[in-house]
Amino acid sequence: MKAIVFLCLLCLLCSFPVYSEGLSDRVVFGFQAAYGVEDAIPRNISHINMFYAQPQIGIIAWNSPNSRLPMKRFEVISEGILGNSVHPGGHMYGDTLLFRFTGGHLLGTTPIVDVGSGPLNTTINNRASELGGNVQFLSQGGVGIERSRYVIEWRYFHMSNAGLTQPNHGFNGNMVSIGIRLPRHHD
Repeated sequence: MKAIVFLCLLCLLCSFPVYSEGLSDRVVFGFQAAYGVEDAIPRNISHINMFYAQPQIGIIAWNSPNSRLPMKRFEVISEGILGNSVHPGGHMYGDTLLFRFTGGHLLGTTPIVDVGSGPLNTTINNRASELGGNVQFLSQGGVGIERSRYVIEWRYFHMSNAGLTQPNHGFNGNMVSIGIRLPRHHD
């Protein structure tokens, strides 16, 4: 269902009369592949390992490459989550509303900071006692670099059900992702 919503949003954005309004210069697409691992804070019970795809579509909300601020661009991104738990097993799919802050260029790279959260539907809870229920929320924040069209990123995340179902222990983890962004924006 989320994939259908994502494709409808993509078609809707592509159907706008973008040439006169300059919207095409503000729409960004991306794809990242991520690997996440449960850490031992506060405990590491199930040793959850996740591998998932992150298709992205977003809008550059603010772009000021000559700004005196350390932030040069601000983007609002819808980032899909499609994947599974390599260990202990189970699928996961959902979406995250992500806020991306981009800094100035330095030695051919651009630093980025991401913060976001969103809902997931998962069956990891069937094999991991940390998670109660199929509905979970993935909150995350991290840093990365963009070079040319390529992105590498590290994020720290928390997954839990926000008290919807007991137990609600949740878990924390680290995630590394690599990907590509289209179109390339270097002002």
